[in-house]
Amino acid sequence: MVKELEYLSNILIATIDPGISNVLGLLLNNLNYKIELINSGSDAFKELKENKFDLMLLDVVLPDMSAIQVLNYVKKISPETLVIVMAGEDLNSRSAECLQNGAYDCLKKPFRKEEIIKRIENALEQRRLEKEIEGINDLTQITEKRNQYLIINSEDIIYTLDYEGKFTSISDSLQQKLGFDNSYLLRKHFSTVVYPEDINKAMYVFNERRAVSRGLKLNRIRLKKNGPAKALDKFGNCITVEIKANGVYENQHKDKLFLGTYGIARDISDFMKNEEMLRMQKIYFKELFNSSPNAAVVIDNDNKIISVNKNFLRLFKYTYSELKGRHINDLLVNKDYPGHKEGSINSSALFEKESIGKRKDGTIINLMIYGYPIVYNNKNIGVYHVFRNITEIKRNDKELMEHLNKVRQSMGNISNAMVSTVEVRDPYTVGHQQRVSNLARTIASEMGLSSDDVDAIRMAGTLHDLGKVNIPAEILSKPGKLSKIELELIKMHPRIAYDILKKIEFPWEIAEIVHQHHERLDGSGYPNGLKGSDILLGSRILSVADVVESISSHRPYRPALGIRKALEEISSKKNIYFDSKVVDACIRLFNKKNFTFESDLPEENEDGCYRMPAYMAPN
Repeated sequence: MVKELEYLSNILIATIDPGISNVLGLLLNNLNYKIELINSGSDAFKELKENKFDLMLLDVVLPDMSAIQVLNYVKKISPETLVIVMAGEDLNSRSAECLQNGAYDCLKKPFRKEEIIKRIENALEQRRLEKEIEGINDLTQITEKRNQYLIINSEDIIYTLDYEGKFTSISDSLQQKLGFDNSYLLRKHFSTVVYPEDINKAMYVFNERRAVSRGLKLNRIRLKKNGPAKALDKFGNCITVEIKANGVYENQHKDKLFLGTYGIARDISDFMKNEEMLRMQKIYFKELFNSSPNAAVVIDNDNKIISVNKNFLRLFKYTYSELKGRHINDLLVNKDYPGHKEGSINSSALFEKESIGKRKDGTIINLMIYGYPIVYNNKNIGVYHVFRNITEIKRNDKELMEHLNKVRQSMGNISNAMVSTVEVRDPYTVGHQQRVSNLARTIASEMGLSSDDVDAIRMAGTLHDLGKVNIPAEILSKPGKLSKIELELIKMHPRIAYDILKKIEFPWEIAEIVHQHHERLDGSGYPNGLKGSDILLGSRILSVADVVESISSHRPYRPALGIRKALEEISSKKNIYFDSKVVDACIRLFNKKNFTFESDLPEENEDGCYRMPAYMAPN
């Protein structure tokens, strides 16, 4: 058991995954290994420089550097330390590079307890053998033990051929990967396991005769599995391997007699499948990018153009060569692209901005820009943008706003005409509707209502007494107390106004707001005796404004009572007749925000007289 190898007990674990740290720490401590846990490449550098380790378990993702950088440092500072690289789903795409840069083995996460123990046992046994080999002077014995261990335990296919190209030894991994029995293959020609179309290539790769290495170059060939030939295809009943092989010669012979070949073949089938998938994804992305109905552009972290599609070229009327490498702001009139360095675009946010562009021919266009950050290894490496030409939309919006303004102006003129009709019949209330309208819309603004709702309440206030056109003028201007019949006639004006206004297509509920402006929370109002929330909020606001203006202004049957009396009245009837939030907003306007009616009525002095300042409601 490995735990008996007390002299091979120092293990360095580098990972940012606390789950892996805890599991490995507990597992290996129980096996009497000395463990050091770290979570960054810089910490790994420090530990490797100050201490000796037999084995390092290295997570492929560290916060400050790549696994390749750590492997290169291990080779330089602590070459005797074996490294097992741990990676997730992307193991296949990373393993070849890690192994080429000195990793002893690669392990896919998540892993089973038995699997990690076995990998560690193999690695430490390898380390023990290396130490043992260092003390052996007999080169033949060293080579034999090393090769025997590698052949038995390696996941790679390790083989030797004689001078005729026939197998003299084969690792068990060949049988596991191809399904051939090793005893069957011994003394068989290497072509027995080579994919038919790769035979010629294998003559120079599998059956290498060069005595020196071909350097870092790895040659790929396909090996067939033990199965029917018809099942052979690109990723079917075969595996793709990378082979590194050397010729073996008898050095004592003056002609250097060729004895055979030894080689290592690494299965990269999964890597090839992933490589093919990535290649297809690149093709799909390129096609989607180029065929997108939108103008699309990819920029780097310096906000310079990397790639554009056909519609982007059509939008700005440039060629690709004219745009590549240019700053994206070169296409914007106001140079207002925020960029990455200002922090306006991050790796998790969708970027959206309206801007103005300039074509090659000088034409100005309105743009809506959408940005989608491109993230790799938790880092923002660029942005994919979609540019929409909204020039026509902006033009249509402008024309629509102009039309709406004309409609609003026309509606205002119509409402003013209606108001004038009422005021001709009731000269004592001249300006009443306008003052009520101004107070009501200011209360609505104070309560935080939308500009659309404020406009509705303003318009309703202007027309709220329209129904009085059907009330005899002598009743409207009567200086004394009204009879019961006259009072009932007066109470008809909200319904009369409703019948007139409901025939006009306003963009708001003007008719209903006017209809309900004499309703009260307790149901004592008219014409329908509505209660509480059954009364529209606009009507509740209008009723408070109407009462305040009426009490504070002169009437045929009484003199003006002033703002103080009006505010006392609505305050005393809060939650009975009037909405408390509306009352509070109204009182706040007069007492704290200096709201006044535009009137000749004097503001209250010490002698009880009044003098009101100019109207100060917001525009």
